Amino acid sequence: MQKPQYSHYRWVIQSILFLIQIGLGLNFMAPSPLFLSIIENYGISKGIVGLVISSVTLVMALFLLPGGFLISKIGSKNAMILSGSLMSAGLLLPFVNSFPMIILLRIIFGIGAAISIPTTSAITMEWFKPKELSIINGINESGRALGVSLGVLLATPIANNIGWNTTLTFYSMIPAVATILWIIGGRTSKTKVNETPFSIHENLPFIFNRNVLILAIGTIGPLTLFVGYSAWLPTYYNEVKEMTLGEAGSIVSVIPLVNAMFNPISGIILSKFNSRRILLIFSGLILPLFAFGSVFAMNEIILLICVAGIGIFLSIFIVSIITIPMELPNVTASKVGIVTAAILTTGNLASVVSPIFIGTFTDYSGSYIPALSIIALMPLTLVISGWFLQIPKSDN
Repeated sequence: MQKPQYSHYRWVIQSILFLIQIGLGLNFMAPSPLFLSIIENYGISKGIVGLVISSVTLVMALFLLPGGFLISKIGSKNAMILSGSLMSAGLLLPFVNSFPMIILLRIIFGIGAAISIPTTSAITMEWFKPKELSIINGINESGRALGVSLGVLLATPIANNIGWNTTLTFYSMIPAVATILWIIGGRTSKTKVNETPFSIHENLPFIFNRNVLILAIGTIGPLTLFVGYSAWLPTYYNEVKEMTLGEAGSIVSVIPLVNAMFNPISGIILSKFNSRRILLIFSGLILPLFAFGSVFAMNEIILLICVAGIGIFLSIFIVSIITIPMELPNVTASKVGIVTAAILTTGNLASVVSPIFIGTFTDYSGSYIPALSIIALMPLTLVISGWFLQIPKSDN
């Protein structure tokens, strides 16, 4: 096969993709520092308010795989336009005044986010050279993490001035602007290799491939930890460690902030270090240690070190998980979205339970410690994944 020539326009594509990732991350966890305001506004319990996050992770889990299929049906450019439009659903928040309607808008956002993730993988593989993939994946994941960090960090101070509802509406403007830019500047690569027409039956072997299933198991723990801790650590620090919500949000925002800073480095590590298995196993062993530290440490400096550690090793995990599918045999640009979606679906389904479990179990037991401790152990699934993963010797 003739080696395609990669256009310099790919950097314009990447610039827009990066803004889309920021918009996704910005709106994903932003409600978590605002939980108490939402509880007071609607008179709901800790378990119920967790639906603001869990509703998003649920629909992301359910729509990741259909989103991967959608790319093959309507093309990557159109899939991203649809994704960005759905992620802008929060612009309708000023027109709703009930908790169920807020959940509906969060569900719409989650569907858009689910389509965006495999579409980003497909566009990346379509436009960039193989040796650039892990680095570009790191940059894109950095955009998502940066968005999460800014969303959590700025939510409380902005809400203190304009209200929590208006704050979330303001955040929704970012994916809306990114979508407009994508409509104007987004393209399908002319170097894309023509492939056979889309068929669900022909794609089933990719979904049920042994490595795909093993990687799917590995995602359960880290995603459960990230979603659960990002949702509840601000409230835990506020109520138990007697921090202000601003201080608590600032500390927890270190997780995605460090993640954003380290993702490009993770991409470089993957491009230089061939053993994906060792990276997965090591991350799975270290993450629980930092998770327990973020719960039990009494010193604020140690807390910061622990949450930063979570961010670093989540970075290594996610860049590995996004890059490995692109290196599997016979996985092309049109199929990588399906493979990536299949891997992430299991972890996202598990993470749905995390905020609800922490909130409900805390209401039941009267303490955050049991639930947070259980979630801290979940990343050990990465050890299982790394141990049983079988990839070609050159990538091993």
